[in-house]
Amino acid sequence: MARALAHIEEINSIIPIEGKDRIVLATVLGWTVIVQKDFKVGDKVVFAEIDSVFPDKPEFEFLRNKKFRIKTMKMAGVISQGIVFPLSILPEGEYNIGDDVTDILGITQYEPTMDKEEMDTESIKTPVKKYPEFLMRMSWFRKLVLPKKQAKGFPSFISKTDETRIQNAPFYLNMDCNWIATEKVDGQSGSFTLQRVKGKHFWNKDTYDFAVCSRNLRKWKKDTSSFWSVAEKYNIEEVLHKLIGDNEWVAIQGECVASNVQGNKYHVTEPDLYVFNLIYPSGRVGSVEAKKIVNNLGLKFVPILSENAQIKGMTVPEVLEYATGKSQLYDTLREGIVFRSEDGKQSFKAVSPEFLLKNNE
Repeated sequence: MARALAHIEEINSIIPIEGKDRIVLATVLGWTVIVQKDFKVGDKVVFAEIDSVFPDKPEFEFLRNKKFRIKTMKMAGVISQGIVFPLSILPEGEYNIGDDVTDILGITQYEPTMDKEEMDTESIKTPVKKYPEFLMRMSWFRKLVLPKKQAKGFPSFISKTDETRIQNAPFYLNMDCNWIATEKVDGQSGSFTLQRVKGKHFWNKDTYDFAVCSRNLRKWKKDTSSFWSVAEKYNIEEVLHKLIGDNEWVAIQGECVASNVQGNKYHVTEPDLYVFNLIYPSGRVGSVEAKKIVNNLGLKFVPILSENAQIKGMTVPEVLEYATGKSQLYDTLREGIVFRSEDGKQSFKAVSPEFLLKNNE
């Protein structure tokens, strides 16, 4: 499902900016954003998140020098993430809090590592239409509802990797939960799956479908990408065979780092993989247990920073400050932290504003 980049929200608070008469700092959900003084607490507005890319239209001409992209910025000592518009920017109609207006405004997501294979006709995207997850786990149902080509696209039984930002879900900070904090590695997210294919008759043996995928696409042919490089380096197909047991499928998701990925912040000389998810039909395995399992099979896991992060009662700015720190992979600023519940069912990310500012994001 595409990320909701622009949505209808309410201004929660207005904070004066020292030395500035025409602008103030507003809070929207857990975001802080610089706005004109015309906006008031309680106003219903259009809020567009960072990574939003606006269309080249006259009403957005003021964004041309930024290439129509919304980034993290610092002004007058405050950090602003996003942009706010009055509802008048939308076509006439009734809009409610939470409504996704990304498509109405023609906004797309900025992708610094957009898959080069987007134009590869052999790489098939996941179908837009969504069906109940428990049904999509069944091969007979996928064959029934999906076009022939799409039935063999990105595995339908797992979700693409994209954690919710804490600014969009500040309620997590009030939950009674044992949060496991892991470093958010800045690379390319990859998924590796093994699915059991039942024999048509009782005398036929089961076969297995091994898939190597980027964030959005299945990579059908072996190539020199970081995804296939780490799949072969760690013999991930064999690893998945050891993990699948009696399950219909098993999946590993992780961050691929390489010399040509994201500026090679970790100064690697060859592609490498840091696993962050081990998933079965029953759900995601908790991070501590998943680390033990994959480490025993020769795979690396993203650094675990805390097995019991004490974040309940923190404010969003406080958890963002907590997320800012030195990477455990190299002497550089880490991107942030991913928080997952002990049972693996809940998760969110806190991306360091300092990291975003440093890397012009």
